Parts: sequence; C-alpha cells; structure tokens
Amino acid sequence: MGAIRIFVWATIALSFASTVGAQENLKGEIVTVDEASGKIGVKLTGTVGSGDTTAPTNFKVQDGLIFNAVKPGDKVSLIVERTGDELTIKQLTKE
Repeated sequence: MGAIRIFVWATIALSFASTVGAQENLKGEIVTVDEASGKIGVKLTGTVGSGDTTAPTNFKVQDGLIFNAVKPGDKVSLIVERTGDELTIKQLTKE
C-alpha cells in the first residue's frame, strides 16, 4: 500500500509541476504594444491550447526591455511560460 501511495503523490507532484511552468514555442505578429499594462498582443500562427488564433493573444512581459525592441507588424518567435491562465513572454526573437 505504501508504494501505491508514493506513486500517486509523485504523479500529482509531476502533474502540478508541468502545468505551473509549462513552456511553449510560438510564432506570430505583434499587434499591440501596451507598456502601461505590461502586455504585448500577438496574432499567433497556430494555436495556444484551445485558443482562437483570429484574435490577438495578450502576453505579460517579463523583461520590460522587450517594449523597446518591438512594434506592431513585427514577425516574432516567442517562448512563453504558462502559469495557470497567464501567459508570460520569457524570450522573444524578431524574424
């Protein structure tokens, strides 16, 4: 019984860890840059979970210097981290 209990707790812990810090590689086009709110809107090429790719997805910005590097219309590659329902840009590269 002890081994089963350890297995269940390990499975729960790994499941929680994968959803808290899950990273995704995405591509898209910058639509909005809102430094005041700390967010950038990106029209993605592809999907994020079950998201709608016709509307821009708003991402929280971890490094404020990103605001100096991008403008609407720029094509970008993103590495984002999902924490619950929040998406945060960890790395951004212009294409």
